Amino acid sequence: MDIMKAVLWGLREIKLKSRCEITLNIPKFKIPTNICFLFLLCIILCACQRNNSEEITPQPPVQDEKTPRQVLEEQVIDDTHDAFLVDTKGEAGEVLVTVELDENHVPEDFDAMLHFKVWNPDSMEAPFQTMDAASNCFHRSTIMDANFDGYMDFSYTYAMGNQPYYDHLWIWQEEQKQFVEVPEFDVISVPDLNEETKTIYGFNRSSAMGTGVHTFHQWIEEELVCVRRIQIDRDSQNDCLIVTVMDRIDHELVEVYRNTFPPDSTEHLDESMKWCDLDYHGLSGEDAIKDIVGMVKSEMSQLKVKYTEIAGII
Repeated sequence: MDIMKAVLWGLREIKLKSRCEITLNIPKFKIPTNICFLFLLCIILCACQRNNSEEITPQPPVQDEKTPRQVLEEQVIDDTHDAFLVDTKGEAGEVLVTVELDENHVPEDFDAMLHFKVWNPDSMEAPFQTMDAASNCFHRSTIMDANFDGYMDFSYTYAMGNQPYYDHLWIWQEEQKQFVEVPEFDVISVPDLNEETKTIYGFNRSSAMGTGVHTFHQWIEEELVCVRRIQIDRDSQNDCLIVTVMDRIDHELVEVYRNTFPPDSTEHLDESMKWCDLDYHGLSGEDAIKDIVGMVKSEMSQLKVKYTEIAGII
């Protein structure tokens, strides 16, 4: 409205005279009053229209930002591509992980190489992290807090059998704002996380009799280590079942229990279940002596059977 102020100021400079005429400060130059006002009115209208046009100039529409879920839905997922979101629960929020199966560079004993890329869904120009891993499987991802630190991690299955399966694991490091691979997780069969005990349990069954390997992993000084291993084997030569327990002592697994059981009983299962409790460390005192006596009797019974068989053959 600066133009209007200027016009009004100009009106004050005009000297009105009689006979409805006005005199401008120009010698011998007279303009009728009605024409002057029409001229000033046109100037005011033009100024107002100009200001209004500036005020209503249309702005280009602002595009809404896509959500991580919308970005995920745009990704290619087929026989050679996979994608999923991981809510890190940290400053990075949700990140997008894409996986590409590469059958041209196949490691030994595997079917393919997997190429992982980690993206910020708000900035898809380039991934901020890349990883590679060998695999015999595809399209099997799991989101979890594997190290119980409050930040979410992910695993990807790389091998699968009739009962067991094995995963690669990457844990989120909040300080580095990246995922870090945990090779020790690769050996855990059918990993099962226990939030209460901060333990990752695994079991690889080898027969319907309950033989196989139980493993118990925990995080010690930010490193995943096996703290107990229970192995149940069948000794066909001596026709018995052997239960062996190893505990982590001085940074290595040491055998702390070993016993044999008849193959036609469930005693080996009862004993192994005791050792599945990490607070259990075997019998002590009189109970330990009774257990040793039982072990000796079991061994003697097995020897007696073998002796009878040999005597019969002779």
